[in-house]
Amino acid sequence: MRSVFIALSPIHIGNGEQISNWSYSLDKGKIKIYNFDRVVKALGDKQRYSLAQTIERYASTKTLGEVMRDYGLNIECEYELESKSSIKNSNGEYKAIFEFIKENGKVYIPGTEIKGAIRTALFYKILKDRFQQDDKIKSDFLNRYKSCLNIQNADKKSIRRCFSRLEEIWESIVFRDGFENIQEDYRPADIKKDFLRFLMVSDSSLQNPEDCLFVQDVKALGVSRSFLEPYELLKAGAKFELDLKIVINEQYKSLFPSTYRYLSLDNIIKACKEFAIDILKADIEYVESTKELDIQEKQKILNRLRDRINNIEKYNVIPLRIGKHQGFLSTTINLLVKSLDKNLYSRAYEYLVHRGYSDFPNKSRKLTADYEFMGWCILNPLIK
Repeated sequence: MRSVFIALSPIHIGNGEQISNWSYSLDKGKIKIYNFDRVVKALGDKQRYSLAQTIERYASTKTLGEVMRDYGLNIECEYELESKSSIKNSNGEYKAIFEFIKENGKVYIPGTEIKGAIRTALFYKILKDRFQQDDKIKSDFLNRYKSCLNIQNADKKSIRRCFSRLEEIWESIVFRDGFENIQEDYRPADIKKDFLRFLMVSDSSLQNPEDCLFVQDVKALGVSRSFLEPYELLKAGAKFELDLKIVINEQYKSLFPSTYRYLSLDNIIKACKEFAIDILKADIEYVESTKELDIQEKQKILNRLRDRINNIEKYNVIPLRIGKHQGFLSTTINLLVKSLDKNLYSRAYEYLVHRGYSDFPNKSRKLTADYEFMGWCILNPLIK
């Protein structure tokens, strides 16, 4: 079915690259992005040599745009974005901009990003439902979780590998085998048995960067030294179209676990709503307890988060959190563990993130410079 993707907050889905100061220019709140190789080809030999010397001498204190003006070059940019970023650090050095994913210069939302977020919500919902029904399975899960923290003489890397393996096992139980036969030496089942194979999400339609992106700084709350980092962000309100298809065949049902019943549009909506609301409630709890914000800033953020919960409850859509800076709670099963055993969650946190403290778990959040939590969107299936 055709679905409309709508960004509710700024979103960053990175391509793993950064745009250096030698690929952009600044002019009155606008950032123009250039193809560096194209600019170099427009230069004469002497100018190329001079450019190389300039880059070496002013590696981070000049931009390509300044050099182009010096040389009198008038080359068309790849695209131009509004900038809300300081773009320079306190030493007057230009920063690299984290780039948004594109295809042939056009912005899009990868279907894998959407499907991954739906998978995480279903994983959370199915486990949560099962734990409410069966204390024995809940206890088994928590004991396996604890065992990763009780590895003697293990370093953080080993403990993280143990948790990664744990998540792999429980994903297999949820999506491939069900809960009927959970043994101590359980091994993940063949991926071909994963019922989410039958959820298909296409990449979205394409848009010009100028129509949907802007540049803004991202900051961290709850860390001793917070740096402003510029990102290409998707604008709140940006819309794309994509296809979401559930292939349901009655003959498959005997081959898959009972959890296969969650594979319906209604159940996906229900799972995504429940997961999103629980994440938002955790963010509200964090904002209420932080001492880094003044009363007005805090109230503005809390109103926004509470409005988001109200809208999620009100409308029959699929709410998701995608992209970078979703946070520790959004990408793993740890939100569920936090609700079951806060002390256990606190112990795990310091091993599962680069910075964390057992007595103050989940202490940091990444927000835009104007205090907006990133990554929120909805999918509105166009049901005929």
